Amino acid sequence: MASSSSSSSTQEEEQQRTTITTEYRILALYRFTPLVTANHHPSWDEQSLMKHPERHPQLLQLQSELYATLRRYETRGTLLIAPEGINGTICYPYPPPTLSHHDNNNDNDTAEEIQKYDNEDDPVKSFISNHPLFGGDGLRTRSSVWKEHDDEHNNNNPTTTTSNSNSRPQQAFQRLKIKIKPEIVTLGLGRPTINNKNHQTQQHTLTKTPSIQNRHLQNQLANPNITKGTYLNPQQWDDAMRDPNVLVIDTRNSYEIDIGTFESAVDPQTRHFSEFPEYLERLAGEYDWDEKMMMKHHHQQQEKMNGDDDDVRNNDGATSSNNQPTVKKKQPPTAIALFCTGGIRCEKATSYALQSNLFPKNLPIYHLEGGILSYLDDVAKRKSNKEGEGGEEGRGGSSSSSTFHGECFVFDKRVALTEGLEPTNKYVSCHGCRGPMDRRLLDKEVDSGGVDDDSNDDAAINANVELQKKKKEYEQLLMGIRNLPPLTYDSATQRWYVPGLTCPRCHDGTTRESFERFAQRKEQMEICAREGKSHFQDNGRKL
Repeated sequence: MASSSSSSSTQEEEQQRTTITTEYRILALYRFTPLVTANHHPSWDEQSLMKHPERHPQLLQLQSELYATLRRYETRGTLLIAPEGINGTICYPYPPPTLSHHDNNNDNDTAEEIQKYDNEDDPVKSFISNHPLFGGDGLRTRSSVWKEHDDEHNNNNPTTTTSNSNSRPQQAFQRLKIKIKPEIVTLGLGRPTINNKNHQTQQHTLTKTPSIQNRHLQNQLANPNITKGTYLNPQQWDDAMRDPNVLVIDTRNSYEIDIGTFESAVDPQTRHFSEFPEYLERLAGEYDWDEKMMMKHHHQQQEKMNGDDDDVRNNDGATSSNNQPTVKKKQPPTAIALFCTGGIRCEKATSYALQSNLFPKNLPIYHLEGGILSYLDDVAKRKSNKEGEGGEEGRGGSSSSSTFHGECFVFDKRVALTEGLEPTNKYVSCHGCRGPMDRRLLDKEVDSGGVDDDSNDDAAINANVELQKKKKEYEQLLMGIRNLPPLTYDSATQRWYVPGLTCPRCHDGTTRESFERFAQRKEQMEICAREGKSHFQDNGRKL
């Protein structure tokens, strides 16, 4: 009975807090900075730290401190801490609660500490920004607001189609997780590098399963605390986007790039960031980095700018000294520019590009400061300023035009953001792969797939046969699973999916066990929605 009473009281307290909450604030943050003091624990060497960072006393102490302080303000989200720094995104109600119910058993807070927290305008951001281990000027943060109308507008719940007229702003995350990891963003080093014979690279002899020592050495090739690329602000970035000699690379994964990227950006077609080093190694092998070739390319560009390109020649007919045709290498770019969502991935990627010796030392390596989120925020401000000035164009064209097309995927309830960091109204999160899914896939009528029966097109008929064969295979896989929405065909992607459980991108790779789990979760969420309950409650445990 005591447990039931406590649970009821907790729900009432949360409902009262939600009633007065006008918005939630979302804070994205990262910083590369050593969080483990050398020689602080003599028993810990570098190999031990790489192998079991989750056991290091300093990191465990920081994890406990973050949990205790952030729970005080009903904070949810994910933070990763590692020997190399901190990274993550958190969400918390604003105005902040005086003290949360998680602090009822905390007798260590003095009256002065409680008063200090109550008097701060944004105590969560203040705590993060001023932390002695990772706060200060080197900490990169990006704040945005998640309001009640944003939540209603987004309505990111694929399992229910009805809206709640009494809805209030909801958390962007389900729980608070603070994880200790070997890296705050995994670049996938510690494996053999590709041997590019055209360029003198420092090769590392590693086995397929590298030792902890070798992995540590490899990770030093991507240490932003040692070196990193040159930052470009959004206006400088636009100039780089419009320069045809700058190679622009999106360091994000394919499912993120699918819904939005910068014009002229290259898609590495990676599924995970850990595949990016291998992509860079392949890329380096595609260009002729010979010094004379780079000088010739530079002179050609100067001639084109001067309008004299009659004598420009390529090396299509190049042969080797033994008269054997050689594989033609592409003319190298004058610079490489990398970007990502918030800046952390491209910061580590530029560090690797500079330290790995894959590219010439004099090749500029740039990255977008603050990532796409900073750019979208800046573009909205530029457009607002332009409207305030009567819409006049600046020198050299429109300074408020955007070179980013589409929307930016984010790993929280907002799913994707547009200019001004406004939440999307086009995408929802797939409950299978958690990636972005077009909202139309939830609202469309069930499509059985196929072509018209009277079609005489042999290719179309054969495609229809294969389509129906695939459908039967799926139906066999899904047979007997309770509460399963009908199998649906998306003609735009020419793939099958189950609305609310999978999307056309992930359906093929979903096992029967996963389908059963997804269907059970869907049923639980529908029951909670009918009863006006939250499907998931963060009760204060370290999950």
